Amino acid sequence: MKTLIIGGLLVTETGELRAELAIDKGKIVGIFAPDCLLPQADEVIDASGLIVMPGAIDVHTHFTGSHDFPEQELREGTQGAAAGGVTTVVEMPHSLPPATTLENFTWKRGLLDANVTVDFAMWAGLDGKNLHQLASLDAAGAIAFKAFLCSGDPDGGATDPKGLPRLDDDGLLRAMQTLREFDGLIGIHSENHDILIGAGAELRRAGRKDIRAHALAGPEIAEVEAVNRVLTIAEETGARCHIVHVSSARAAKNIVKARGRARVSFETCPHYLILDEEDLVRIGPNARCGPPIRPRPVVDALWSVVLDGEVDMLASDHCPYLPEQKAAGNESIWDAGMGLTGVETLGPMFFSEGHVKRGLGLTEFARMTATGPAKTFGLYPRKGAIRIGSDADLVFYNPQQAWTVKGADFYGLGKWSAFEGLNCQGKVAMTMIRGVMVYKDGKTQVEPGFGQFITRAISQ
Repeated sequence: MKTLIIGGLLVTETGELRAELAIDKGKIVGIFAPDCLLPQADEVIDASGLIVMPGAIDVHTHFTGSHDFPEQELREGTQGAAAGGVTTVVEMPHSLPPATTLENFTWKRGLLDANVTVDFAMWAGLDGKNLHQLASLDAAGAIAFKAFLCSGDPDGGATDPKGLPRLDDDGLLRAMQTLREFDGLIGIHSENHDILIGAGAELRRAGRKDIRAHALAGPEIAEVEAVNRVLTIAEETGARCHIVHVSSARAAKNIVKARGRARVSFETCPHYLILDEEDLVRIGPNARCGPPIRPRPVVDALWSVVLDGEVDMLASDHCPYLPEQKAAGNESIWDAGMGLTGVETLGPMFFSEGHVKRGLGLTEFARMTATGPAKTFGLYPRKGAIRIGSDADLVFYNPQQAWTVKGADFYGLGKWSAFEGLNCQGKVAMTMIRGVMVYKDGKTQVEPGFGQFITRAISQ
């Protein structure tokens, strides 16, 4: 079946163009100037007034790690991903059990296969004991390997049976050396464990339970120091290294400077670009995440890195805790779930805040939400771009539509948002995956299980 998309503004890797798009068997097979003779088609989609971009790839989601209802969360939450223009998610290893062994990884893949609406890839986890399994996990399709340099447990253990322990420096070095053997990608939560434990303990001794205590318990220096340490080990080993959820402009600039000597990439998240520490205090537990939301000068400095084109990608770090898990922080902030919902708002809010308000170009928007993730995680050119031969994963934005963030309207069980009430400009009208319309007119068009498992192209 051949589909034509006509009348839209296409956003490609090289620029914006008025063109018509031909799709056949799930792939983009032609890009035609508006005055060209078009091929015969079984279906014509009129995209007049819409911006057609490559579907977003969210490399940082926690659908199976936030609560005890992973099947329902995968079924409903990934419908929300499609509604937000995310066509591929890369699921973190947090689950019961965590994806740290081949057996656990294979079990978890089956769970996602049966329930996910969008295409998906998977992280495996590093626990300091599974070096001998990493090559097998890579062969099974693990797209990257997640490590934590910190833990809420002073001794460094996992604080939840779904989670991962911290890696000490020896463990980090050995993991990078092992991954370098097959060019695997390590993704690192980079905060200094001892600084976090010390700051948090001091605040607890003082009886602090308020929301600002959470910000004080995660000082920026903890992130800056840990990132610098990671960069040193990455340079030493030659391993591919990805720094997750960078909140510090100082850390981001250090990563940029290291690119000539280390194979390093990094992501930031909408909450680190939109909210600041005063918003954290205003919002309360629904804004608790790690690293914490930073003061406004840090936020503004991070935007400068974004607008300079130096940030590799945007990710949500989607943690769909149940509302009651967040509300537990009303009495003591230490009891609130650590993380924010975000897969539905990732692209649309960034469109509003980045493109509409700050003039970020559409090509740069597409690079940060689609092409950059695809290239870093080895999914390009199958995913991440509007080009002949690529999967027809497309998101259609209506740039004129205004909307307001309402957590109660989210798919999935995490019906709350740190961005509650934020007014935005530009909304997803339709989402297509492999040439199939999966979201249109406010409704999901496919059944759970439509999503396909994908992994990296080794040639990349």
